[in-house]
Amino acid sequence: MQRKKILVTTIVMALSGLCSITAQADSGQTPQQWTTYAMDASHNAYYVSAFPSVSWTFMVPGSNDINRQVVRSVTTIRDLVGFPIGVAVAHGTVYASNDNGYLYALNAHNGHLLWSANAYNQLMSTPIVARPGSHEMVYVGAGNSVFTYSHAKLFGVPGAQVIRGADVSAIEAFNGRTGRLGWVYHTKGEDMPTPTYVDGKLIFGNGDGYIYALNARNGTELWKTAIRSFVSMSSATPADGGRIIVMGGTHPSRIYAVNSSSGKLLWTVHPEDIFSSSGGDGTWAAQGNVVVGQIEIRRPNTVKGRSSSEELAVNAQNGHILWTRLLGSGKIPPRNKDAVPDIADGTIYTGSPVTHNEYAINLQNGNILWQKHLPAGMKAAPLVVGKWVIQPTGSGAICTLNRQSGVLTHMYHNRSGGFGPQNGVLIGKTYFIGSNTGYMEAIPLRKIVG
Repeated sequence: MQRKKILVTTIVMALSGLCSITAQADSGQTPQQWTTYAMDASHNAYYVSAFPSVSWTFMVPGSNDINRQVVRSVTTIRDLVGFPIGVAVAHGTVYASNDNGYLYALNAHNGHLLWSANAYNQLMSTPIVARPGSHEMVYVGAGNSVFTYSHAKLFGVPGAQVIRGADVSAIEAFNGRTGRLGWVYHTKGEDMPTPTYVDGKLIFGNGDGYIYALNARNGTELWKTAIRSFVSMSSATPADGGRIIVMGGTHPSRIYAVNSSSGKLLWTVHPEDIFSSSGGDGTWAAQGNVVVGQIEIRRPNTVKGRSSSEELAVNAQNGHILWTRLLGSGKIPPRNKDAVPDIADGTIYTGSPVTHNEYAINLQNGNILWQKHLPAGMKAAPLVVGKWVIQPTGSGAICTLNRQSGVLTHMYHNRSGGFGPQNGVLIGKTYFIGSNTGYMEAIPLRKIVG
């Protein structure tokens, strides 16, 4: 597989007002690696540094040429050109996965394209950036949400293993400086969830019912553990200092923990009344030995078409449920059923695609400290900085709330499309986020918080 350059220089120039593509930006103001979804296990993707306030827009080739009379569905547009997940920022470069199958490397200071690489299927995982050897590598998971006919019909068969994903399903490793393919590891099911990098290993769940560990240097399989559930978008979350890896799966809907060294299955949790694909949709957050996640539940007497969001905390070492908290009910959301939590200073901040509320929840006991209704649903992890909580929403509005009271203090109206699971990333004074319609933006923090 060879990397494929995409000529977007004129587009970037027009949007950013800057000239030709330059070398990588100074990396001293950005992280040196990006080892898990939303930067760390707590999912508060805020890197404190002197990175300046910059503004630019990178547009995916073809995204501005879609004929809306032909392609009317926003979901279809997202599946064609959308940035479905949060970016990774390392060594002055923004690494962004796109549903068009390309991984883009952009200069963090000006948005200029450094290189792009084709993975030959949709990319829905946050790029992982690490240096397991002499070269910095960028890892992405390729795959889609398609079920072949032979596996779609298995949903009605009790105990049958269902594999999710068609076409190219693989973990691919690219040279961070050149974009050249280093290695590829193929799997039977999709690799949409984000892996985590622990002690030289990439650990991830996927669509074929296994959790894998690969040698990050060369892609060699180190271990794989059967869980039978397919993992759709539940990214691997490290807990207990990286010794335990937690994720959720669907069919059956369960939460799983494995030992990162051996792959031994440590525990399995089956939350009561868990519904639909909820187990495999949500990514968990961790602080110490406590992991927190959101699921969707439906009780026997629930009205048709409605469900409830539930937050729960689990002891990462033994799988004991510490507490559960019902957040409220509403219309069943399409696709991803759960929002990703962010843990900051002993408080969980999260939205709900079911209730369209933002919540602050006490990590220790699950008490709701405040909640605020927002104009649209949300699925991504919010971001906490100073006195603010910043939450992107499905309408494209980025809402800023007072961290202590939940009062909505400002709303940034993004005009480049809405947000689903895309979490914002704050580096110094700049907020990076990609939209469902194929725009990657660097937005000054002052514009977000007002």
